[in-house]
Amino acid sequence: EIVRRVSTTKAYVSFKGRLWKVPQAFRGERLAIRPSANDAQYEIFFAAHQIAIIDLASGESVGYVPEHPSVMSPG
Repeated sequence: EIVRRVSTTKAYVSFKGRLWKVPQAFRGERLAIRPSANDAQYEIFFAAHQIAIIDLASGESVGYVPEHPSVMSPG
């Protein structure tokens, strides 16, 4: 696991010599980058919650993880 702090001015983390975009809500926060089952992908976590995926094979910035409604979400 690799820990990176998100810039306070822009929502990016540095990883593998590139800047990767993350959701704006995580500016200034520390995020964990963990390898996934797919060798070309890394998962980005805030605490125990996966928030995004870095896909090195496609060169895509950050693929967002689909949101799942929680039992605490209205409607």
